[in-house]
Amino acid sequence: NNVCGESCAEIDIMEANVHAFHATLHSKFDHGGKGGGFGGGSTWNGPRDFDSSQYGPGAKCVDTNHPFQVEVGFPLDGRGWLKGMEVTLSQHGKSCPLHIWVGGYGDMAELAEALKAGMTPVFSYWSSNDMLWMDGVGSDHRGPCWQDKSGVCGAKVRMFDFAMSDLDELAREAPDTPDSTHGADPEGQVEARDSPTTTELEERDVEEPQHSHMSRCPGNFHMSGYGSVAVVPTGWFDAHASPTEVHDGAVVPHMGARAYFAETCTGTYNHSQYLALNLLGKRMSFMA
Repeated sequence: NNVCGESCAEIDIMEANVHAFHATLHSKFDHGGKGGGFGGGSTWNGPRDFDSSQYGPGAKCVDTNHPFQVEVGFPLDGRGWLKGMEVTLSQHGKSCPLHIWVGGYGDMAELAEALKAGMTPVFSYWSSNDMLWMDGVGSDHRGPCWQDKSGVCGAKVRMFDFAMSDLDELAREAPDTPDSTHGADPEGQVEARDSPTTTELEERDVEEPQHSHMSRCPGNFHMSGYGSVAVVPTGWFDAHASPTEVHDGAVVPHMGARAYFAETCTGTYNHSQYLALNLLGKRMSFMA
C-alpha cells in the first residue's frame, strides 16, 4: 500500500490464484495488515480459514476450475462503527460457501474514514515465482504449494456480474469482535502485498499519475445497484503495457495489467475521475 512514495489505506478483497485466497485490511502505514483466507507460509503459517479440499481445482466448495462469486461486506455495529470485513466465496451447484471474517483490527477507525470518503476498486493481474507468502505450505504443511511456477499462469482472467447493495436485516450476522475501532493490535498478519489476481480498494486521492499520448479507454460495464462504471488502465505511455479489456460486461485484465474503476475515462489522466465508493454498511460482489 505504498506506491511512488505515497502510502494509503488499502483493502485487499481478493489476493488469489487457483490454490490460495487472501483478504486483508491495511491502514496507511501497516504494510503487513490483518487478513484471512487460505494459503501461505514457509517457517510461518498463513491463514487457514479453509483448506485445499474446500478451495482449489476440483474442490468440493469452490472449484477454481470454474467461475465463483466473491462477495465482500462491511457491516457496522450498533454504534454505527465499522465492525470488520466479511468475504464470502460461493459457487453455483455447491452448498458449502466459504467465509472469511477480519475484525478486531486496531486501525479499523482509519479504514472506516477511508471507506466513508470513498475508495477506488483496482484490478491487477501478474505472476511471480516467489508467491509462497500467499500459497506456500507453511510450517504446518497445510498450505497448498511447495513451489510456484509463473509460466503456467493464464494469459488473462475474467471478472463479471458486479453488484453493490446495502447490507439488509436478513444478512448473516458477523461474529462479535472486540471494540473494532479501538481494538487490540493486529494478529495473524500476512506479510505481503499483491498476488497473481488482485482486487483491492485504495484511497482515491493518492493514486500514481499516468500520462498518455493517446486514449486507452477499454470501455464501461454495468454494476447492479450503482450503474455504469468506466475502466481506466495503467501504462498508457508504454507501448508494451498489458491491456485490460471490457467485453460483454466483463473486465478482462491480461497478464501484467492494472486498472481502476472510474466515473469516466477520457484518455487524459485526472485522478478525480476515479470512482470513489462508500461501502460502509454495504456489500459488493462479482464473479471471478
